Amino acid sequence: MKKRFRILSFLLCLVMVLSACKSDNKSQENDEPTTAPTQAPADDTADDSEVPSGEPIVIKWGHNWTREMDTNFKDPVTGEPALGQEELNARIYAEQQVLEKLNVKIEYVQYPTDLTECILQSVLAGDPIADIVRITNGSQGQILAQNVLQPIDEFTEVFADPDDQWMLWGKVYGHNYFVNNVMRFGASDLLCYNIGMLSKVEALKVDGKTKYPADYFAEGNWTWSVFEDYLQKVNDHWKQVWSDHRAYQTDYRSATLMAIYANGGEVYGDSGLGINSDQAKEAVSYMDRLIQKGLMFSENQYYNNAEVVGLMDTWRFQWGHSVFVNLPQWLSRDMVGEFAKRGDAMGVVPFPRPDGVAADDPSYRQLNDATDCYGIPKGVSKEKAELAIKAFKEYTSSYHKKMAGTDKAMDYLQSEAAARNAAIRLNLDITNEEYGENLFKAFRYLTEGNNAMVNDYSKNAGIYKLWADDILGNSLYGVNGAPKYSVQVEARMGEINDLMDNYTTTLSGTAIIDNVKPKFTTVEGLSLVFPAGTDPATVDWKQYVTAADNVDGELDLATATIDFSEIDFNAVGKYDGKLHYAIKDATGNEATDNKSVTIYDGNNTTAPTLVMKAADVYRAVKVDEDSSSINWKDDFVETATDKDGLDIKASVSADLSELDTTTVGEYNVAITVTDFAGNTATETIVVKVVKE
Repeated sequence: MKKRFRILSFLLCLVMVLSACKSDNKSQENDEPTTAPTQAPADDTADDSEVPSGEPIVIKWGHNWTREMDTNFKDPVTGEPALGQEELNARIYAEQQVLEKLNVKIEYVQYPTDLTECILQSVLAGDPIADIVRITNGSQGQILAQNVLQPIDEFTEVFADPDDQWMLWGKVYGHNYFVNNVMRFGASDLLCYNIGMLSKVEALKVDGKTKYPADYFAEGNWTWSVFEDYLQKVNDHWKQVWSDHRAYQTDYRSATLMAIYANGGEVYGDSGLGINSDQAKEAVSYMDRLIQKGLMFSENQYYNNAEVVGLMDTWRFQWGHSVFVNLPQWLSRDMVGEFAKRGDAMGVVPFPRPDGVAADDPSYRQLNDATDCYGIPKGVSKEKAELAIKAFKEYTSSYHKKMAGTDKAMDYLQSEAAARNAAIRLNLDITNEEYGENLFKAFRYLTEGNNAMVNDYSKNAGIYKLWADDILGNSLYGVNGAPKYSVQVEARMGEINDLMDNYTTTLSGTAIIDNVKPKFTTVEGLSLVFPAGTDPATVDWKQYVTAADNVDGELDLATATIDFSEIDFNAVGKYDGKLHYAIKDATGNEATDNKSVTIYDGNNTTAPTLVMKAADVYRAVKVDEDSSSINWKDDFVETATDKDGLDIKASVSADLSELDTTTVGEYNVAITVTDFAGNTATETIVVKVVKE
């Protein structure tokens, strides 16, 4: 009976694979590269355990983007699967293996709101949103601090096979909480460079040929001092060409993490906390030297805006404004178009090692920032939790076996064909006759090397922000007179230890902690626009926003604090972000919101100024286009201001009485703008209606 069940299951899997719709669409923001399998994985279902009988047990798999895994998902527009064919086949195969071996059916659950809210809410309600939940990068610490995850220490034997151990991430606060399903070629962030820009630097040439970073790495000479000298030559050249050019513009946090692990140190690794080790201090000192010499730049040095400008470093690399960057792998796909337009190519190289450290020294390590991961919520029974872990392991292993075309998941990383496909997916020109061979060697080291890839768990442990933003950032950029890192980190170890003690206390208890801030919502239809001389005490500021908490529901705005002290209600102007709201939920989490207020001259009788775009610039209207949906103010109006220069473009309206979008032709449209005092100005333009 068992044998017949396996045969029927195999046939069912085969039918599902052959009948799957073809699609070239790739899963969005999926870190897993694809490669054509060289052979079918071996059938390893013949073991001593019996396949569970009866109706399949459903394991709910929580996800913030189910389309990157759900084999039943169809694009709502095209009706095609969201997954590419090879990946679709591998995921169908993985689901079938879970069904055959565990009698488990995976059901994907899309998070309805932010995962830090919906997981918490469901656990508090005693009804976890899923049996296993995806936790996205940056939210790990907040989720852990909620105490909504259960330790999985007693299930770690599920990953005992050496081929499966990579799925189990290290302990934080003495327990295993997180598992991983992404077998990534290279680190989550890669040290990348612009090959085209390097080729123009004469000082980098040896015997008439540019020597690229991967060339230094391939010959075993890629060290901190070589990198520093290399950056100096790049900087000297491009600063003469373009004053705003950066030799190495990157997120200082990512770069420093790489330097610490390359020096044998750690922030929070398998050995625990290491932010005040000699290795960490030496690495930060090296990065500090690059910054002080003007060789490395980070938008985050404008420290108060760190969250806003986080991606500017990668965008500048994409636009060709910088040569080196630490680039998240998922962003590399955005680079290809801009690079191709300029005729550029992208290179990658491991982070250099300290001088005096041999290339094969085990202390020379490459960082894998432990990003998206999975955990088991509290409220899931022990039996269901164990089954969910087993299903996760079986699914993840089977997926990678199918992708590798062998019976070992780890073969996926060892396959040269898979690595080449991954390199091409990252837009690396590994076939180039001049630099392709060494470029591929550098890329392969990031997965093969000497087992050099290690994980950092500072985000999982919840200490990353305090360490990276406050301690490291303050020291590198001298914020508030902060001393250098070696002094700063020792002075603030008490804060780190207190934070870690709070985590330990929370995780040892049973209380679920609401650490999600409330949210403000702007009330539609109301404008924060007032005539000069308005008494702010007479304004009902509470009517302009609402506030709600994920646990407490709607909040009473009477408990909010409202600060308008930075606004001069007697002076005309726009006060951007100068109206401040703040409110707390029942557990003390505080939300803030900043609004803009406009003060205008209520006695103004001067008509506003309306400037239309040139006729050859503004767009034509298509036949049968819905005229009510046309964006007249942005598509046709250049500027609209009142007599004091206040922007009034939002009040633009159009007279469509003469416009007939059903018939090709030219039509008059009167565009009118009204200022805050009620004065108007009108310009008539000729709009063309054309066929598509």
